[in-house]
Amino acid sequence: MSWNYRLLAFENEDETYFQIHEVYYNDRGAPNGYTENPVPVYGESIKGVKWVIDEMKKALEKPTLWGGDKFPQEYLDRNDKTTKI
Repeated sequence: MSWNYRLLAFENEDETYFQIHEVYYNDRGAPNGYTENPVPVYGESIKGVKWVIDEMKKALEKPTLWGGDKFPQEYLDRNDKTTKI
């Protein structure tokens, strides 16, 4: 099983909010789970913290996924001009 950081969208009543989670993938490379809580920036060294930040930046370059009942559908922000629909 592999994993990476991904930006997930969640809905709470009429609001959408975003968090970075670890997302896990099955043997075919499809997302099949994510951490219950968002992940903090942490590390056992400064180099480790820089690695986490770099990996989180990569998450922002990938499509955003829905969390919750819509996981792993892709979140499409119709108000964001940079999102391809």
